[in-house]
Amino acid sequence: MTPVRWSRLAREDLNNTVDRKVDADFETAQALLEEAAKATIFLATSPRAGAPLGAQGGRKWRLGKLPYALLYQVDAKRVLILRVAHLRSDWQTFL
Repeated sequence: MTPVRWSRLAREDLNNTVDRKVDADFETAQALLEEAAKATIFLATSPRAGAPLGAQGGRKWRLGKLPYALLYQVDAKRVLILRVAHLRSDWQTFL
């Protein structure tokens, strides 16, 4: 299993998104947390499963059917979750 680490920005992205959603749409906020947890476990066992994103070695893993994805990098030692992005945002600028 490959260790998975969340960057400060990725944790902030997830927390801010959940905070914005929790009052208006609790079920989506809860689903986002659940999908992020599942993705973390999955990427530990299959780190290169996400779609490759360009020459810098970034990858993208969609969070279930939600319009969010984890943007991450893989190296020999770990998976680093860089950001949590809404797929309709300009997420390419995060890499």
